[in-house]
Amino acid sequence: MPKLEQSYYRSCKAIDDHLWKQLDTDQGFYFSRSFLEAFEKANTAIAYTYIIFKTNNRVKGFAVIQSMSVNLEAATATLPIPQRLFRSIQCYLSRARREITLCGNVFLSGNFGVHIVDAHFAPEVYRALGHLLPNLKTQKKAKVFFLKDFDLQKQPYVSVLERQKFHPFEVAPNMVLEIRWSDFLAYKKDLKSKYRIKINKADSKSSALELRELNAAEIFQYAPKLQELYTNITDRASFNAVDLDMRTYGYLKERFRESVIVKTYWLKEEMVGFATSFLVQDQLDAHFIGLDYGLNKTYSIYPRILNDYVRLAFEKRVKLLNLGRTASEIKSSIGASPQPLLCYVKHKRTVANSLFKPLVAQIKMTPYKQHRPFKKDKR
Repeated sequence: MPKLEQSYYRSCKAIDDHLWKQLDTDQGFYFSRSFLEAFEKANTAIAYTYIIFKTNNRVKGFAVIQSMSVNLEAATATLPIPQRLFRSIQCYLSRARREITLCGNVFLSGNFGVHIVDAHFAPEVYRALGHLLPNLKTQKKAKVFFLKDFDLQKQPYVSVLERQKFHPFEVAPNMVLEIRWSDFLAYKKDLKSKYRIKINKADSKSSALELRELNAAEIFQYAPKLQELYTNITDRASFNAVDLDMRTYGYLKERFRESVIVKTYWLKEEMVGFATSFLVQDQLDAHFIGLDYGLNKTYSIYPRILNDYVRLAFEKRVKLLNLGRTASEIKSSIGASPQPLLCYVKHKRTVANSLFKPLVAQIKMTPYKQHRPFKKDKR
């Protein structure tokens, strides 16, 4: 097989048009130039690198690399790690901030770091990435490197990374709901009584809320409020690498229009919540939400958001609703099932990386109850 060559770019705009044409992503979404440019433009705390893999002047693959400063200590705070092991690694993780580089999009759940043009070259692309990441010269000098998020049933070839001393670990799954009913009413009828009651109760308690969908100009107008509601969520997270600038949705809406959906919830004239999603072919991908926790219990804002995601899936006639990560138990109560994901991590220093292996082995997902809300479920 011919040897892969690499070309590096610090911005989407620097990539020649003829290369984008070979990548054939502009008719898509997550790897399109417009999508990536929106994140670049709004989220300037991140340093971006794009790698194009080619041979004989033909593009074989494309990688999205992000470098940023994060608090890795927070990521390990709740792990069940023996105290002596923690002492062994704290010299590497105890600083308030650490520079990391990841292959993927920190704001998305799924494998949005590598686009394969020629499937025959997929193992070679990942093998090359495994070598390139720790040696990549970026604006932020990282010592920890990640590749995220892989479904090994669909991408078994990424296991080549383990030969290059990358350590695999499981992360919270995507929670997905297959839309197999004709409408929302039929979906509710298929639920067991107690789950149907919960949905109806959430709709009843939230009946005072007004739902408004924002256009691009309105997203920019209300960006500070959207940011405030979004930060309410991230401040409660056990670990959050970096906050998304809400103007990102405005730039995306300008370009993709109907594929970018930003719905807001209002109590009288006060925005108290929002929910975003991306419509990609026959799939609806829930993205970030925000809410006023002080009003959440009284008005069931979050349960209402989940109900409305299901409604929107029917409205858009999709086959699959991806509700993303976090809050797995409540998402399972409306019928979502887990889709496992795997990440890889490596430390630049050999000694530190050897200590990472037992650390990563300790990473376990927080257990949750997987509800089986449909009548046909046996358990």
